[in-house]
Amino acid sequence: MKPGISVCRLTVLLVTVLSCFNVPAWGQDIENIKLKNGIKLHGNLNLQLQYYKADHIDPRQKEFSWLINGNPTLDIAGIQIPFSFIVSNFENKFYQPFNQFGISPYYKWVKLHLGYRNITYSPFTLAGHQMLGAGFDLTPKKFRLGFMYGRLRKSTSIDSSMNANPLFIRPEPTFQRMGFAAKAGYGTQNNYIDLIYFKGWDKEKSLSSKLQDSIQPAENKTIGLSSKITPVKNLTWKVDLGFSSYTINKNDGRDTSGITKKNEWIQKLMSPFVTDKLSTRYYLAGETSIGYQLPKWNTALIYKRIDPGYQSMGAYFFQSDLQEISFANQFRLDSGRLNISANIGFQQDNLEKQKTSTSKRFIGSANISYVPSMHYGVNFNYSNYGITNNPLATSPGNELFKQVNNSIMLMPFFNWMNEQTAQNLNIVLMFQSLSTPQSNIGTIPNLNTYSATANYNHTWIRQGINANGLLNYMQSKTPQGRVGSFGGGFGGMAPLLDHKLTVNTSISYLNNTLDTKSNGYTLRGTLGLTLPAGQHHNFQLLANYLNNKSNNSIIIQSFNEVSVQFNYGLSF
Repeated sequence: MKPGISVCRLTVLLVTVLSCFNVPAWGQDIENIKLKNGIKLHGNLNLQLQYYKADHIDPRQKEFSWLINGNPTLDIAGIQIPFSFIVSNFENKFYQPFNQFGISPYYKWVKLHLGYRNITYSPFTLAGHQMLGAGFDLTPKKFRLGFMYGRLRKSTSIDSSMNANPLFIRPEPTFQRMGFAAKAGYGTQNNYIDLIYFKGWDKEKSLSSKLQDSIQPAENKTIGLSSKITPVKNLTWKVDLGFSSYTINKNDGRDTSGITKKNEWIQKLMSPFVTDKLSTRYYLAGETSIGYQLPKWNTALIYKRIDPGYQSMGAYFFQSDLQEISFANQFRLDSGRLNISANIGFQQDNLEKQKTSTSKRFIGSANISYVPSMHYGVNFNYSNYGITNNPLATSPGNELFKQVNNSIMLMPFFNWMNEQTAQNLNIVLMFQSLSTPQSNIGTIPNLNTYSATANYNHTWIRQGINANGLLNYMQSKTPQGRVGSFGGGFGGMAPLLDHKLTVNTSISYLNNTLDTKSNGYTLRGTLGLTLPAGQHHNFQLLANYLNNKSNNSIIIQSFNEVSVQFNYGLSF
């Protein structure tokens, strides 16, 4: 389907498709759509239309947008064939289109992947990267086999309209990226070991010859091991390893004799799979944990290390140059009324001493939840993340930089309920700070934020009516000054027309301040209408209005926005 197809044509297409399924009248119940004897279709379809307008700021959305998505499942004599698709006009001239179709049929221990799919084999090899292609997973008895092949990224080139607009961000062109992966393993969910091989590469001919000089085609191969072993009852040992060879330019010279590279032992390990080139680099990433679980106590010791620059084309992002060790505990006391969890650990970077300084980070957090009865309880959360930057001896001077990030949150709640009404009050008190107790290489101002929120809800059960109120306060110290806001709002929901139509609305007002002086206001209003038709059709209309008035544009400028959204959902 072309991105430029009109909404009318899409609506006609949707109605035509549904009519082919012989859908009964909307007021009737439809458990499944029966196509033929032994063939059924069930799932959901959704249509979204939206209008958006903004004044005095650059639009943050398209003026008019549409989206159709669905997750239908075809049942053929007990064989489940789930589909998924997304079609919209969110396509940009440079970025990849937002139109996706995928299917993953399965029968017993056989599962296929066709179209747009997200597949994960291990955290450091193929880790959820979207592909357009085909694959399968086979799990006969205790065997765990998998394979995928497809396109990981479309080729993109600069559009001529970008050069005409001096404000347009001009990203680099990219090659079309392909990849395949294979997995072989044995075991169950609690005891298994998997071996993974992944290869990704850029297709040079996917770009015109004029653009190929501005970017180099890359190639990547990774070998992974993923396992979970329960040697004795309640004890679990997990391991995930990734060995990666990444060639920045696969067209460079191949004669690397006499060149000693870092991680030479990984180079030897991967030599049967990799043709070493001048720009080939080798990396290691790994994580292991040992956990012990009892009915009232869980504990785990976790170690992670990721080499600087670790990459795999089968994943979108890695936080590399990282070594971390952490210790986690969780307690369930007083018949489950009291839950305590705590985590403490240390991180550091500069593993290969390539930077002029090493950052060491303390990780600490605690969460306490106490719910003595269904009428009240409290949650408490505390975290303390500190970072220390120690320059190497080769750097000038002996400078030291420290930062401490503290967060404290207290959340008491109260519930009142009887046969007629249900009431609840939630209070959230929070303090966050970023402080620099010692700094000789640059002054970063301390940042402190205080906030308090109280939310009250009252529901009349038999009538289906809800009313709610909100009070909010926030004060934050920033480099631009003290920014604050206080105010509140109220809203509600009520059924009309003998519960056939539900109306919900809300309005809120915040008075904004800058250095304790008034800096305008923020007014927000919403209105929603929901109309179910039978048990499987749902119509919804949502309107939002936002008006922000600012006396000082340093923090934020004055603007207003309006959006109206129509949604239709079908479940069958």
